[in-house]
Amino acid sequence: MQIRLTVLAPGRACDVRAGRDGSDGCDLYVTAPAGTALAAVASGLATAVLGADAPASPVFYAGRARLDAQRALLGVPPLVDGAVLSLGAPGEDEAPVQEAAAQLRVVGGPDAGGVHLLHGGRVVIGRSAEADVPLDDPDVSRLHCAVTVAPGGTVTVADLGSTNGTSLDGAAVGPAQVPMAWGAWLRLGESTLTLAPGTREPAVATAPDGEGHLRLVTGGAADRGGTGAGSAPGAAPGGAATGPAGAAVHGTGPYVPGPYVPGPAQPSVPRARQGGSTGSPAGAGTPAGAPAGAGAPQVP
Repeated sequence: MQIRLTVLAPGRACDVRAGRDGSDGCDLYVTAPAGTALAAVASGLATAVLGADAPASPVFYAGRARLDAQRALLGVPPLVDGAVLSLGAPGEDEAPVQEAAAQLRVVGGPDAGGVHLLHGGRVVIGRSAEADVPLDDPDVSRLHCAVTVAPGGTVTVADLGSTNGTSLDGAAVGPAQVPMAWGAWLRLGESTLTLAPGTREPAVATAPDGEGHLRLVTGGAADRGGTGAGSAPGAAPGGAATGPAGAAVHGTGPYVPGPYVPGPAQPSVPRARQGGSTGSPAGAGTPAGAPAGAGAPQVP
């Protein structure tokens, strides 16, 4: 399992030796079996953020809630892909969700079901983790096309020189901006997206999928097939995980060494955005389709 965590250290800059940009938030990838206790990777997370200044027994918070390092399990909320943690001090309460001008809904392809909120400006869609809307589609270019929301609410799309091209309602899209209407179908690679108004949708029930992500559930079956604190793989009696070997922490820059035993090599994945919190929308602050496993990915 591989998940991305953003670790904040209020008033402290990220360790620049680990390839950070000096902001107070670091995006880190954690590769470990689902159900691994936070305690198994806590030291690596703290060292990646603070370097030699990292405390021997770091304390992490999810919002204002202090996490029990033995009972908080990777892959179980709040330690799921895209989570934001604070190191050494409680974090801030969640800010009110800003109303989006539009939504891009992925209705076909490997990432079908994803919803990406467009708050304005230029949004790049592509296979790279550097894209604002990353798609795990091998037929999509790293930076494939860009959707722009103008101040007046007009939405346009332009191709960014992709290999396989972009089409809007069946018509080819070139480098020039082409207007998008509500309900328009945007096709790139094997993926299809549609444009919808940015109205807020009612909250839906979710449950862990056992691989560090959350899945939608219906019919009150939130606990079917999910991974709970008492049944997560690798968990010891009472909900405390065993902390198996194979856990590794690495950032969006160079690999962060630690007292972990890397597992078998993973397939190559695109390099993620460096620096602080990406501000990606829920479910998309996270790299789509990141491979699961016990080894650190190879960055092309």
